[in-house]
Amino acid sequence: MRNLAHVTSRRLLALLLSAPLLASEVQAFTPGDVYTSVCVVTGQGPENRTKGFADCLDKVLPRVSGNSRLADGPVLQAAREHAAEYIEEFSYHDRLAGRPVHDEQGTHDRPFDLTCRFRKQRIDDLLDKLGTRPWLAKRPILEIVLDVRRGDTSYRVTAEASRDLAMRQSFAVASDLSGIDVVFPSEGNFSAGSTTGATPLRGELDWNETALGWVATWTLNDRHNGVTPHDVTWQVQGVGFDDAFRAALRGAAQILSGNGEPIGTLATVRK
Repeated sequence: MRNLAHVTSRRLLALLLSAPLLASEVQAFTPGDVYTSVCVVTGQGPENRTKGFADCLDKVLPRVSGNSRLADGPVLQAAREHAAEYIEEFSYHDRLAGRPVHDEQGTHDRPFDLTCRFRKQRIDDLLDKLGTRPWLAKRPILEIVLDVRRGDTSYRVTAEASRDLAMRQSFAVASDLSGIDVVFPSEGNFSAGSTTGATPLRGELDWNETALGWVATWTLNDRHNGVTPHDVTWQVQGVGFDDAFRAALRGAAQILSGNGEPIGTLATVRK
């Protein structure tokens, strides 16, 4: 299987539909992969392209740095306004490819994936101005050990279960946004960390009627930055599972990149 760190969300979903993700199938991380990001634009006109460039810039900065707490001040705003200057190349993919154009809206408002590959040095310099740095060390593969509870129903998400397909797809999108590869345990193999070479990211996903959404609690053991190993636990409440999984991988990236604790941290326990 090809390196998932640089495959777009669309292709990741196709891979997930065709086979479960196992750690042995995920190849080594390539640092240059993270300097590419994808967003959806409506049409290919200059106005939409300018907005798309800024959206892709917002996505690539935490992807490269692992830092989701970048200061949203004058420096970043100026970079957004001149986002085209940071881009090495870009391309479009028609999300409705193969479907005929029937009307005026189809001609002008057709959705496209806009893929932008950014200039490494320009992004690195911008991150320096924002007080952070690129995270170019080899990124651990995370094994998602996720227990889901809703009412009287509870189960663990696995690599094979068709019941879990939507959640695996959602994690694939979050994986692409963060540049962190993920795998899931196989049916009947529920020992955290049992997948060779993977770092366990433990999660509890509880449906909460009062919060009008999921309460997601995540725990990761940080032993990758030359510090005393310790567990970090963080939480988001009242969200859909797409947001819950983005919070999971943003938080993991924050920890693993050495950029501090995630938003929503509940506890840090030294071992």
